Amino acid sequence: MNFKAFAFASLLGLCVPTIIDSTTSNRVVVADEFNYPTGSFADKEWLVKIYYHDNAYNYKGTYLPKGTGISLIGATTSGNYQRQVYSWRNGDLTYQVAWRPSQPDAIRVLVINNRGGVIFNRLLRKQ
Repeated sequence: MNFKAFAFASLLGLCVPTIIDSTTSNRVVVADEFNYPTGSFADKEWLVKIYYHDNAYNYKGTYLPKGTGISLIGATTSGNYQRQVYSWRNGDLTYQVAWRPSQPDAIRVLVINNRGGVIFNRLLRKQ
């Protein structure tokens, strides 16, 4: 039996919960520092409302010419303080809102398929 390998594996096993805990709590700290834009943002064809409800960050997108839309609940965060990204999953699609606190009156809305292809990319202004 290789005692060094066993000792290393045991030590690593003790460290993994600490590593996971520290990375998880750091992500929460970063998310807490985000501003989370809210309100209605639009152009001539699209209206996106982002808001808090029942302790979740929500997205409601509407295609104005037809009045059709989608509602999504519970965003995940990424990016950094200068460029914050909020993502919602719906099947094979990811809906993203990118926002810069230095430009609070605009958001970039992206819809990305599961292969990473951008199928929608619009800059919307606050209403």
